[in-house]
Amino acid sequence: MNKKAILLILIITAVGVWFILDFITIGPGLPPSEAMPDWYVPKSITDSKQECTPFFPKISKYCSYGNYTRRTMLVVWYFDDDKKFLQSENELNEYLSERGKVSTVQLDISEEIGEEIKRLESKNTWRPTLGPKRFDATKYESEITSGYFLVYKKPFLESREDQFIVYYGTKGSVNLSEQTPALKKLIAKSYYMANEDGTVEGLKR
Repeated sequence: MNKKAILLILIITAVGVWFILDFITIGPGLPPSEAMPDWYVPKSITDSKQECTPFFPKISKYCSYGNYTRRTMLVVWYFDDDKKFLQSENELNEYLSERGKVSTVQLDISEEIGEEIKRLESKNTWRPTLGPKRFDATKYESEITSGYFLVYKKPFLESREDQFIVYYGTKGSVNLSEQTPALKKLIAKSYYMANEDGTVEGLKR
C-alpha cells in the first residue's frame, strides 16, 4: 500500500472518530452549548440576545434574554455540567433572597399548552411537550422585576446532562397576580420536553 493510500485512510479514520465523538457530546441535531439557551426562546421573541441580562447575576456563560411584550421578558441560562448548575442555583437563590421576596408556588399550564398545541397544528408545526403541565415554580417579587423561575432537566435525552434555568418575568413594580395569565402563556410557548422522564420544577432552596 502506497503512502497516499495510507494517508487517505488515516484522514478518513480521524474524521470518523471526530464525527462519532461530536455526535455523542452534542447529540443528534442539537447545537453546541453556546447556542443552547435559544432552545427555550420562542420564535415570537425577535429581539433575543445571546448575552446575560443585567437583572440577574451571570450564573452561566451560556445565556440569552429577550422581550416578549413591552412589560414581559424571558431569560434563559444553560448548563452542561451538573456541578456548575448546582453552584449557580445556589448563587441565584442567595441573590434573589437578598433583593426580593421568594416563595414556591404551583403552576398549571395545561390549558395554555393545549392552546399552544392547537396554534402550532394550525401552522403545520410541532413541539414536544411530554413533560408535566403542573409543577412547582419559584415565585420572585421585587421592585425591579417579578416573575417565575423554572428549571428544565434532561429535556432531550436521559443520557445527557442538559439543564436550563428559565425566568419568565415582568419589568418594574407590578401586581404579579395580574400578570400571571400572560406569563403562563409565555411559559407554554417556551415549553420544550422531548424526554418523558425529564423534569420541570422550581429552584431548589
